[in-house]
Amino acid sequence: MKTYFTLMLVLLSHTVTAASISEQEQQKSRIVKGIYQLTDGALALCPKQNSQAFNETLTLFKQRFPDVMRLVKNSPYRPAEKQENTGSTPTLTQQCLFKQRMLNNMIVTEEGQQTMTKALQTLTSGET
Repeated sequence: MKTYFTLMLVLLSHTVTAASISEQEQQKSRIVKGIYQLTDGALALCPKQNSQAFNETLTLFKQRFPDVMRLVKNSPYRPAEKQENTGSTPTLTQQCLFKQRMLNNMIVTEEGQQTMTKALQTLTSGET
């Protein structure tokens, strides 16, 4: 289980941004992009046969963490919408199922909930 949260933290800190913005803004950017890649970005890449189940988990995730998802949706760091995937490969299926398990673990485990609480605190820091 800890592997999921380690991976989530890696996803949240994966993207490197321009040095012209503050460390706090860079951290917000990494969080927004990581959560997007795990949620709506992943849904766009899920093969059709996996997308309904993924979307059900994603809906629960969005209901569980509405404030974080609102901040991600309205963030200037949110990536542009991706085209919906029309193909299916074993790799895409595997990625979709893995991200679905990650979302579910974020919903049901204390560690996942703490990760999202920390993400919310970071995204709201410095707001007026």
